[in-house]
Amino acid sequence: MPWTVSRSDACPASRPWAVIKDDDGSIEGCHASEADAQAQLVALNIAESEGRAYEGIDFKPPEGVSTEAQRGLDWRREYGRGGTEIGIARARDLAGRRNVSPETARRMKAYFDRHEVDKEGEGWSPSQDGYPSNGRIAWALWGGDAGRSWANQLVRRMNAEDEDRSYSMDIERRVMPFEDEDELVIEPRQNGQAAIVGYAAVYNRMSLDLGGFREEIMPGAFDRFLGRAKPDVVALYNHDSNIVLGRTTSGTLELSSDDKGLRYVVTPPASRDDIMELIARRDVRGSSFAFTVDKAGESFRTAENGKAIRQIKEVKGLYDVGPVLTPAYPASSATVAMRSYEAWLAEQEQEQRETVAVRSVMSGVAASVASLLRLKLHG
Repeated sequence: MPWTVSRSDACPASRPWAVIKDDDGSIEGCHASEADAQAQLVALNIAESEGRAYEGIDFKPPEGVSTEAQRGLDWRREYGRGGTEIGIARARDLAGRRNVSPETARRMKAYFDRHEVDKEGEGWSPSQDGYPSNGRIAWALWGGDAGRSWANQLVRRMNAEDEDRSYSMDIERRVMPFEDEDELVIEPRQNGQAAIVGYAAVYNRMSLDLGGFREEIMPGAFDRFLGRAKPDVVALYNHDSNIVLGRTTSGTLELSSDDKGLRYVVTPPASRDDIMELIARRDVRGSSFAFTVDKAGESFRTAENGKAIRQIKEVKGLYDVGPVLTPAYPASSATVAMRSYEAWLAEQEQEQRETVAVRSVMSGVAASVASLLRLKLHG
């Protein structure tokens, strides 16, 4: 469900920049600056991608929700009041029984929680004057009582899944300084445009020290994610959401996994020619990528020198890739990995304690048996 950023007359003059849903033109938010709108766009993309984690949850509106939303639309046409443009757009999705995003489900619950008090107003019930009130029409646009019950159920299930894998929803970022000339280059394309071609990740290449351990990306770590129907990933310069270079869903970013690593080809807009020149001059020296990984997708091993190595075997989500000016590993980039490392150390220490305890028990048993044998021999 892609979004775009542009000025919109539907937004207040003080907040003219809108994040607009492509399929129906509904507005997700209005902002004072284009940068603020782009920040929401990135957040929506991340939420949309992470929503794939709820694969066992059905986000298609039930019949009761669809019926109530259609009632709200009918009332809105008849009376010309009640609800907002966002509420009307939401009703169209619900009435058409189009899947909602996890973020939308949470917004629905928040709406119903805020507007429960509207039921106390005049015109809420058919027996009251002014029925249906503006509040009653707005309530119907969001799916009515059926929508509230459904949204509450969705949020409960999502929260339960979040608790089971809370740490895996933390986004990590890694940077990859290039070692070979082909790892970040400018290439001409057949259409006359130039593209940035690089490797966001290189398999089996050891990272810098991340705080007592190092990390390597294993071959095929991105294959399952890339095999999804429509992965939505953006290309950013210097991991800055204000400098968008391309996007998979628009066809301006292509991702693939080969024997070497995660390869990206992005065709930036003409306004980014300065970045192309920096790469061509070799002022830009590497690439980065943002990802999530769950417990099943990682493991630790101990190298011959005794140091711990974190192995990324399968990423759960991939959110952005792109060239970076100065490849480095800022301390914050390894926060999530550090938690995994500390958990692994705790497991190792527990196993050692259990081993020592077992040996102690066995030693005691052996001593007792030896003592009994000596008594028998000398008895």
